[in-house]
Amino acid sequence: MKDTKSSGAAKKTPAKTGAKAAASKTAEKPAPKSQAAKTAAKDKAKALAPKAGKDVAKAAKPADKAATQKAAVPELKKGDYFKFGSFYQEKNSSKKTPIEWLVLKKSDSKALLISRYGLDCKKYHLENVDMTWENCDLRKWLNGEFLRTAFTAAEQKKIAVTKLANDNNAKYGTFGGNSTEDRVFCLSLAEAGSLFRDNAARSCVSTPYAVGKGAYQSSENFINGRVCCLWWLRSPGLNSALYNLHEASLVSTDGALGGLNVNDDGIAVRPALWVNL
Repeated sequence: MKDTKSSGAAKKTPAKTGAKAAASKTAEKPAPKSQAAKTAAKDKAKALAPKAGKDVAKAAKPADKAATQKAAVPELKKGDYFKFGSFYQEKNSSKKTPIEWLVLKKSDSKALLISRYGLDCKKYHLENVDMTWENCDLRKWLNGEFLRTAFTAAEQKKIAVTKLANDNNAKYGTFGGNSTEDRVFCLSLAEAGSLFRDNAARSCVSTPYAVGKGAYQSSENFINGRVCCLWWLRSPGLNSALYNLHEASLVSTDGALGGLNVNDDGIAVRPALWVNL
């Protein structure tokens, strides 16, 4: 409450009338913005608004990058080398390194690959009996332990399931067995004969890891100073109960096609597969 006693009766402020009142109301209203002020306001709003050029382009960049990556299919051709997956390759090593693959054939967005080197040393089958590819131990290892060891889950999805014809041996008439569906496999006699230009192109050396596992090394055949190996094919060889022969086909150290008993030691493995690029 205001103290009126000390100052006497409160003085009444005279009311504003006429032109003075109008002038007062006019003064209370904000003055209209000049054209320059309007322009400045527009410029400020424009500066605060997102730029349609660079900012929108930045927002769209991740999608563009993904599209580019999806379209970036390796331009592979027959004879090229391609790294995919990883496996033990150094002697007595517990560390895996990228596997080099040789492109044998290209079909649209798929490529048939075979390992550049003999990656391991395995028997075709543990027992010396008549044995087809369908039931051999080597097939089980390639599509089981090797597949899981050499490829991540994402890489495994890129490996196509391939229906394989397992023909009879044309020379000996040995039964080849039923067709199979595999992710990883050995080449057939027919494939080894047609996909390489000559014996020299079929010749192969083993990795130090495979040599450490017992892969045979030739004293006569070399590639760049490294001794050549034997490597398995999936086709049957000669079967003879008379001579206790139960062979699977293979590639010799000089690249020629031959065969040895399914339980023989010292033969390297060159896995093959179709990969979706």
